[in-house]
Amino acid sequence: MKRLAHQLMALAVAAALPLAGCGSACKELADKICECQPTRAREDRCRRSVSTASSNIDPSDEQESVCQQILDSQRCTCEALEAGEFAACGLANDPLVVFADQ
Repeated sequence: MKRLAHQLMALAVAAALPLAGCGSACKELADKICECQPTRAREDRCRRSVSTASSNIDPSDEQESVCQQILDSQRCTCEALEAGEFAACGLANDPLVVFADQ
């Protein structure tokens, strides 16, 4: 069950934050979310998980647009994630918990 939660979170992050290359709004958003991890080790795991999942997903223009809208709103902050406002970053699950036990 825990492994499924990790996979679902990685897919959710990858769907919302696929890497399209340099200058990608989704890459920038993924970095922002990973920076909110409470330790460097967890931040590194977050970045590896996003990278692995995103290598299998080719982002659409619509996904990039959604990522840019989230960035432009400036509502996606570490404080928002800590307060459980995951939708502010385009997420359904808590990335601070899911990546903690990997």
